[in-house]
Amino acid sequence: MRRNKLSLIGASSIALLPVCTLIGDYQWLTFSVMNIAFYAITTIEIDRYLYFIENKNRMYQVFALKKKHRTELIKNKIIYEDLTRREIEVAVSILSNLSYKNIAKDLFIAESTVSKHASNIFKKSGVKNRTEFLKRFRKKK
Repeated sequence: MRRNKLSLIGASSIALLPVCTLIGDYQWLTFSVMNIAFYAITTIEIDRYLYFIENKNRMYQVFALKKKHRTELIKNKIIYEDLTRREIEVAVSILSNLSYKNIAKDLFIAESTVSKHASNIFKKSGVKNRTEFLKRFRKKK
C-alpha cells in the first residue's frame, strides 16, 4: 500500500514537471516537484532493498542451491537457468506462501503477470506447478 502511494506521488510529480516549465519561471515550484519525485522514487527503492534484506536467507538458499547443483541433471536441480530480478522476487514470495494476489499487490504488478513469472520460474526449475516447486525446494533445504 505504501509503495502504491509513493509510486503515484512519484509518477504525478514527474508528469507535473513539463507543466511547471510551461507555467513560467517558478523555480521554487519546479525544484519542489523534482524533489518530491526524487524522494518518492528513492523511498520505493529503499523499501525494495529492505525487502531483499528481510528475505536474504531465502534468496541465499535459492542461489546456493543453484550453484551447488549446477552440474547435476536438470531434474535434480531447483533452479538451472538464470532468473530475472523480478522472478527472484516472485520466487521468494512464493516460498513465503503468499498468494498471487498478495504478491501482485506487494510488487505493484498485475496478478496475471505474477502468474506468468511463476510459470517461467517453474519451467526454469523443472517443475510443473507451485506445489511441486515448494516440495522440491523444501526437500533440498
